[in-house]
Amino acid sequence: MRLYNFLFVLVLVLVIVFAFANLDSLRTTTQVVIPFFGKQILPMRLYGCVALILLAAVYSILWYFSSTRLKAKSADYLTKLEETRRILDEKEANRFAQLQAQLESATQDILARVGGVAAPQKSGGFFSRLTQKESPAPLPSNLGGVEGLVQRIEKVRDELAADIASSEHAILEAIEVLKDRKSG
Repeated sequence: MRLYNFLFVLVLVLVIVFAFANLDSLRTTTQVVIPFFGKQILPMRLYGCVALILLAAVYSILWYFSSTRLKAKSADYLTKLEETRRILDEKEANRFAQLQAQLESATQDILARVGGVAAPQKSGGFFSRLTQKESPAPLPSNLGGVEGLVQRIEKVRDELAADIASSEHAILEAIEVLKDRKSG
């Protein structure tokens, strides 16, 4: 049960207990002057109890609408955040594929310039270990500088993976905070 429901029920029970404990006093009529209607004899105390119950009901309804609006806004933020995360993941995958294609092309050019060395095939590319698909072909001994390049590329790949993981962790924390606000 929500807090506002609990408070409404508590006020309702207290007013009812008070009303039954003081029923004779509540039924006592009072002479009241109402403008344009003259003097009236009314049970004002009973009307006061009813007004208190109605006031508590209106407060509970307003509280409910306010919390529902906040939950809807949180859900909208969550949806937008998840959509942004999906788009960023797609863009990152596209950039990585483009980088890998450029590196494959540059490697083929380097191997062709060194001379006499066959360029790697598309299916089993020189940088295929970046995507962990298959192990790279052994390098000729005169291309030691290319191996250093591969190691640097792998280092950059690892750093990018760490940055992506860190960003993903931050996004997931933000989503959890919004979910907590939504449920709270």
